[in-house]
Amino acid sequence: MPKQPAPDSNPPEERQESLQPDFKPESAATTRIAGDVTALSSDGRGIVKAREQIFFAERVVPGDRVAFIPDLTAKPPAAREVKILRKSPERWNHPCPHAKTCPASEWGIVVYEAQVREKTGLVRRVLRGVVEPELVAEMWPSPQPWGYRNRLTLNVLPTARGSMEFGYALAAREARIVPIKDCLLADEEIRVALRGIFAEVRDLKTVRPEIVPNRLTLYRAETGAAALAIYTSRVSESDVLEFLELADEWPLDGGIWAATGTKSGLVESRGTFWREEESSSIHVGWLGHPIAVHPAGFSQANQSSADLVLRELAAFRDSWRPKTVWDLYGGYGALGFAAVPDGAALEVVEQSGFSESAFAALSALRPGAVARFHQGEVARLLGKMARHMTADDLVILDPPRSGCHPDVLGHLNASGARRIVYLSCNPARLARDLRILQEHGWAAKSVQPVDFFPQTPEIEVLAVIERGLG
Repeated sequence: MPKQPAPDSNPPEERQESLQPDFKPESAATTRIAGDVTALSSDGRGIVKAREQIFFAERVVPGDRVAFIPDLTAKPPAAREVKILRKSPERWNHPCPHAKTCPASEWGIVVYEAQVREKTGLVRRVLRGVVEPELVAEMWPSPQPWGYRNRLTLNVLPTARGSMEFGYALAAREARIVPIKDCLLADEEIRVALRGIFAEVRDLKTVRPEIVPNRLTLYRAETGAAALAIYTSRVSESDVLEFLELADEWPLDGGIWAATGTKSGLVESRGTFWREEESSSIHVGWLGHPIAVHPAGFSQANQSSADLVLRELAAFRDSWRPKTVWDLYGGYGALGFAAVPDGAALEVVEQSGFSESAFAALSALRPGAVARFHQGEVARLLGKMARHMTADDLVILDPPRSGCHPDVLGHLNASGARRIVYLSCNPARLARDLRILQEHGWAAKSVQPVDFFPQTPEIEVLAVIERGLG
């Protein structure tokens, strides 16, 4: 697996890869200006300062000196046709052959130490005015900067020559993809399987487009790599079975099965399944214990970074000793089981029933906790539950990227709860929710960014929020 050098050992400039498209000379009608890249933004682009204005540029690195054509019609203003004038010492050769076009690891051109620094700064900027900057700690780096994903979801498209290709969408809701045959973000088992699948389909010429799934999730099972084919449009059973018969030749020791899903690829319990009884579970860990999670349920893709958070919650457990832990948006209860002391109660609320089997496995590992699993929407179930929350309890929030439902925050504000641990995958939504909580006496006591997704702009933040506890 590639190992990024420290900033002072960056490869020589002549070996560096700019990842910029081939530069075309400007026409007489264009005016190019120069500026400096000062930081990275939450959407992955670089922030360029030029002539006392801010522009956003693709695939640049803090410390780059660039020339570009300003586009003031874009919102926010964009830097077009960028040419690197002077390369940053924090730029390095992206090791992936797809890097020039693939959107999956756009920060892979930045040495990892600089990525961590930039993400810390980004969290501080997003939370400015909501949280004092000194409360935002330096980001915890991922123990695995590459090869960390135990699950990889790829878009699938039929090709004109009668085969299929796998890759990442160029942008949200974008039909086009960047085809790939390997991904350095995935762990070795998944990479080997992906390369093997590519070899199997490369020479196919008779695949009917109707049988091709919309997405393919490759994941690490106990017996080896496995796959889930997801159809997000109407499909006949005969077409699915034809695809599964074809895929039986793929190098997947954990097997392959199929399901229908939403447009975003979410598999729901009321969907249709094929070979579900033969499917292998995702193989993850929980504080050193192996856990099997249903592939359609939620689990963290970066186990090494998730362990950092679990250990922090275990430390909170020992110092706070909550009487009841309310794990909302809880998945299979990984966070809650880490935070609940023996003899205390754990109430896990999760919309997906696919998580219940892993919850049962964790219950067996923590028999001293009185744990219950509640399937349903948090906003709907919390109305009654919040009446039982006390100042001795701990509330854990781990919502989706959209943040907490307003009703969830309303119920917490009206409850007797005094301490919240909020794990956010979207600092902007965390800032929004913190503003709402602050209106009711809550205040952030600590903010710890955690790098769950190295080589990308994605950020996780662990925040401790309290009220009335001194």
